[in-house]
Amino acid sequence: MFSTERVHPTMSSPVEEAVKVLAEFEADLERIKAESVDAKKRLSKLVADEGDKAMKLALAKAHDVAAKQVQKAREDAEQEASSIADRGNEELSRLKERISKRSEEALRLVSEHLLGD
Repeated sequence: MFSTERVHPTMSSPVEEAVKVLAEFEADLERIKAESVDAKKRLSKLVADEGDKAMKLALAKAHDVAAKQVQKAREDAEQEASSIADRGNEELSRLKERISKRSEEALRLVSEHLLGD
């Protein structure tokens, strides 16, 4: 049998060319497959990182909202407590005034009774 190299040393046979093209194609496919696996890893990491960032941002915003609501509730409670204290002081003043009036009247009545008036 004759080899094509002996007949045409500079020319390859169509089968050799096909094998060469298929080998190059297979190498390209392997390279693309490796690149896609790497891209998938990078994308997964990016998605995880962005998810973490979004979660941290949401938690920070929720904390800010909660802190503002607590502050508002505290201010409202302090205002209400102040209002209640003011009403209590007014009532106490009125009670002291009534006690003072009654004390004077009671003293007068006791004096009258003791003196026989």
